[in-house]
Amino acid sequence: MNQRLSRLGWSVVCSLAAVASASAHPGHALQDASVMHLLTSADHLALLALAGVALWFGARHVAARWPRLALQGLGVIALLAAAIVWGLRG
Repeated sequence: MNQRLSRLGWSVVCSLAAVASASAHPGHALQDASVMHLLTSADHLALLALAGVALWFGARHVAARWPRLALQGLGVIALLAAAIVWGLRG
């Protein structure tokens, strides 16, 4: 069952790859920052939310049910985590 990805599917895959390789802001590598900085920085939270949205939209192009649901669930979890942490930091 080898299906070709649509043009929209490829754009979502490329967007997800860009989000995964993006740095939230210049100045340090992800490993150089403390956990508190990662959880309180608006830049890092925005990147987490963007990754969640990309996962959710990308999952819409997965034909198999369980992998699609898993990707959608991970996307929602990432987006909710960013929203919750954003609300707690204020």
